[in-house]
Amino acid sequence: MTRAGNGFFYGWVIVAAAAAIYAVAGGITVSFGVFLKPVAEEFDWTRTATVVAFALFVLSTGGFAVVSGHLSDRYGTKIIAFVGGLLMGLGLFLTSRVDNVWQFYLFYSVFGGIGFACLLIPITATISRWFVEKRGLALGIFYAGGGVGALVLSPLAQSWISNYGWQTAFVIVAVLTWVIILPLALLLKRDPSVMGLRPLGEIEATPSEVADGDGSELQSGHEVSSRDYTVREALRTRSFWMFGIALSLLWTGRMMAQVNMVAHANDHGIAEATAALALGIAAGANAAGRVIVGALSDRVGTKRALGFSILVVSAMLFWLIAARQPWMLFLYAIPFGFAYGGTMPQTPRIITELFGTKSMGAIMGVNGIFMSLGPALGPVIGTLIYDHTGSYSLAFMIGGLGALISFGIVILIKLPKRAGEVSLPKKQ
Repeated sequence: MTRAGNGFFYGWVIVAAAAAIYAVAGGITVSFGVFLKPVAEEFDWTRTATVVAFALFVLSTGGFAVVSGHLSDRYGTKIIAFVGGLLMGLGLFLTSRVDNVWQFYLFYSVFGGIGFACLLIPITATISRWFVEKRGLALGIFYAGGGVGALVLSPLAQSWISNYGWQTAFVIVAVLTWVIILPLALLLKRDPSVMGLRPLGEIEATPSEVADGDGSELQSGHEVSSRDYTVREALRTRSFWMFGIALSLLWTGRMMAQVNMVAHANDHGIAEATAALALGIAAGANAAGRVIVGALSDRVGTKRALGFSILVVSAMLFWLIAARQPWMLFLYAIPFGFAYGGTMPQTPRIITELFGTKSMGAIMGVNGIFMSLGPALGPVIGTLIYDHTGSYSLAFMIGGLGALISFGIVILIKLPKRAGEVSLPKKQ
């Protein structure tokens, strides 16, 4: 057998470009919170009306993910990501010119959400196609870009708002989107075959092995799907729906905590600056978790890495209920951020291992609907519970239980055997 990926491998160029793209797009998305108060005060909108824009952004991303995934499978990642960067930047620029709430929803939520969908899903599918070996590490580096972007862009956006106003800050992030994302999108290639390459770590049978019937299939040493599924075929499997439900439960609890943590801490006497610092520490741990757990999954397996991460998220949601002192909040932030960062690269890996890579963009797009429900509903559910009870405790308890159920579902999903465990035809 011969192994693909000798010498310099272009896939790492794609990973670097993708991480930089996600640092900008993801960082800007996470920075929504710093725009919330000044925008609401400018137009005398309620906080709820303004927060709805973020929920609509997430729903727009999830809804269009199906389309963007299908388009990237058909036309390639480069053109779809380029259009996505163009549209996201346009939405941010036009947001700087809004004077009523429906315009805010249209430009920020719809334009921005669709643009983001054209970046996230196609690029994730592309990286999965380029790597068999070190796929977890590659995806971890890509997703870590979003964590680094959040660390850098959130304080920068706050500074721009303080010095120049929120309108100018939106113009700056729009230009930043165009200047960085558009040229980097041109470096993306849908899969290795367009450059005459094979995925990193893919082992191809030699002609003699094929003739002998020994090792005629591509083997990698990692979990592999026995074939490539179409979207319709994937939708008919129990595993697809189980994984989708697990993701919805996990993301509901995660976003419930992420959005409401600062307010919860402040309600219990922890200073806003201290709570904001804990949020920043969680973002840093998030970036680290994406890389470290992503690389770890290459060794221990995707399901084990994901299951461990979900259990830690669940435990930290219960811990957050009791976090009434700064040290307790920081003790929550580090493992919570690390663990939910660790879940990120496992999602596309499990989809790849279950359904193959040929239609991965489209399958991930449909799966993105489940992933968008949690971020859209979690913060709203948490706020509604607070409005009725005067506390976030019940919300975090529900989130922790949901994550625990998510863990149970993931454990029940049956992944294909490792390639080394697959019986090959014997010589006659």
